[in-house]
Amino acid sequence: MCQYIGVSRAAYYKWTHHKVTAHELENEAILDYIIEREESKNYIYGVRTMTMYTNEETPYHASEGRVRRIMRNNGIHSSIRVAKRDHKAEKKEYILANKLLCEDGSHDFAPERPNITWVTDCSELRFGPGKKQRLRLSAIKDLYDHSIIAWRVASTETTQLVSETITKALKATHGLKPQILHSDQGSAYTSVSYNTLLAGKGIVHSMSRPGTPGDNSAMECFWSQLKTEEMAFKNPLSEIELIGIIRHTSHGITQNDVKQH
Repeated sequence: MCQYIGVSRAAYYKWTHHKVTAHELENEAILDYIIEREESKNYIYGVRTMTMYTNEETPYHASEGRVRRIMRNNGIHSSIRVAKRDHKAEKKEYILANKLLCEDGSHDFAPERPNITWVTDCSELRFGPGKKQRLRLSAIKDLYDHSIIAWRVASTETTQLVSETITKALKATHGLKPQILHSDQGSAYTSVSYNTLLAGKGIVHSMSRPGTPGDNSAMECFWSQLKTEEMAFKNPLSEIELIGIIRHTSHGITQNDVKQH
């Protein structure tokens, strides 16, 4: 018989002398519970949910791994499948969100007149002895002539900081607003309140693709000028000195544009 069913004689005798362990009895009881609950709900439960119910409604404590093995060994699986992410669609969405990206992969960084396309970003600046103190600078540039329209500073990058920079920019242009305002996908720029502010003013929000700093390279020029050409040769010991360097680099923004904190 052993030869017929394809098992060794030793394995057969081991099976006949096998004693059911308490762990195996528990697994059988858990399996009975799983089948009963799944059948009553048309097999809608996955491993995580079934583990939760097993621990709440039976005297047995089961890990997700144990429940997964019991379900897998008995061919039990959820009838509801988790939708797979459409990475191609996500990539297309990111590309469409970048209003400055051309079909050939280049960028439209040369608007025909002022107040068509603005770009914005935040950067960290250091000052004080040992440059241990930090300040976040938020700035907006007009791509037509690359002038800095407005800037603000604060101790941290927040939605309030970038929103106040927009308000200052619109005040500086006497209400003239851009068609497009481009930024990266930092948390301050993707916040609901910030995008509500832009939508309320009729400004289209363009955003860089993830991991693609070149999408906002036009703004990087200002950071390069400020950090490489100005601050590399100066060591501001106070916030006031640092603000003076920012003002000089951005061509005379007034003290009213500085956020007091």
